[in-house]
Amino acid sequence: VSSVAVFPDGRRVVSGSGDKTLKLWDVTTGRCVATLEGHSGWVSSVAVFPDGRRVVSGSWKELKVWDVETGECVATLEGHSDGVFDVAVFPDGRRVVSGSNDKTLKVWDVATGKCVATLQGHSERVRCAASAVLLC
Repeated sequence: VSSVAVFPDGRRVVSGSGDKTLKLWDVTTGRCVATLEGHSGWVSSVAVFPDGRRVVSGSWKELKVWDVETGECVATLEGHSDGVFDVAVFPDGRRVVSGSNDKTLKVWDVATGKCVATLQGHSERVRCAASAVLLC
């Protein structure tokens, strides 16, 4: 397991791992309630949207947005030239940010799937981003 995130209701957790999947867990029962498949590489990071209805995951050069109810990937965000290390959701739920081995942070508009900003200037890979507060 490379990343975990807690849902706003505190009853569920999502995890991402080297087996290329995300798993949704019920904290009360300890059971896996869903497995989300679709990444071609290990899942390095996961984050939950403020409404708890979607999660975002980062993997090799891409992010995926998932509908928790259906388990379907609803968007694939591509644009990094190297692996994605971390993802975070902005408090408004309309944007996500990703940090990458390509030394950039990218801000994405979830509705359009487009990168709206590329933040450059780091001399090393960017390994983390948190709650719209960018950490390097």
